Amino acid sequence: MASIALARSTNTADSFTTELVVTGDALVPARDRCLTVHDLLASMLPDAGLPRGRVIGCGGPAGWSLALALAAGAVEAGAWLAIVGAPSIGLEAASEFGIPLERVVLIDADQGKPSVWAERVAAAADGFELIITAPPVGAERTVRRVRQRLQARGVVLLTVTQHVGCDLEFITSNVTWEGIGEGNGNLVARRAVVELSGRRIARPVRRMLLLPGPSGAIESPSESPSGLP
Repeated sequence: MASIALARSTNTADSFTTELVVTGDALVPARDRCLTVHDLLASMLPDAGLPRGRVIGCGGPAGWSLALALAAGAVEAGAWLAIVGAPSIGLEAASEFGIPLERVVLIDADQGKPSVWAERVAAAADGFELIITAPPVGAERTVRRVRQRLQARGVVLLTVTQHVGCDLEFITSNVTWEGIGEGNGNLVARRAVVELSGRRIARPVRRMLLLPGPSGAIESPSESPSGLP
């Protein structure tokens, strides 16, 4: 039988939000089962959002952009985002994807020590609803305790590069930049095939998306301005 516990998911200077979490085989936050995502990505996901307490991989050449696109909807809706062990991530790109930077915190982690990475991610799960991270080599040895903390707190973990114990996995492929003419022009959009697989998905789901589009955010190729293929 699942047990019931109280978990504080948001800790800001002016408010505290307490939610009811069911722990055990199923995690059911009282406020919502999933974090919000952009409509283009929601249509690919079984529950039309990021399932709380789960690990979601973002791979391929556009993996970082995809992770930012996945996080944008939840952060815009009020969630706090921790970026752990990714010092080179582009905050300007994060802003263009629609992520309010005032709700983002960067946390250092020694990429050579999986135990340190696990400690930092577990600590971040106590105060953030969403975490983006690049797990170090060897992180699979420590992912179990990280997963336990994620499930207890209802936190979504987006992993890039190393995929450890993912419940769902997005892979980007066939990436091409658009906007360059014959030897001139500006890069204005990056087209990529995005494929989702994992638990509860009978067969992979594929979409062609712009990561980013001309606006700097995720777009559908059919919605891009005339002049783009």
